[in-house]
Amino acid sequence: MLFRSAEVVSVLMLVVALIIAKHLPIAAGLPLSQITGIVCFMFAIYLSLRIYNAELKKIRAEE
Repeated sequence: MLFRSAEVVSVLMLVVALIIAKHLPIAAGLPLSQITGIVCFMFAIYLSLRIYNAELKKIRAEE
């Protein structure tokens, strides 16, 4: 499998927590929207590198 479900669940929980915290008055001064975007972008990079690595292994195994 290209990714583990625990990895996806943990990132989704973090994103949901950041979105919920964004609406709390205590965290009003924090840039939580930008942090959420960075987390999502970094996870997308992580997943794309995992897919690239898996495809690279397949290509090298065929040679």
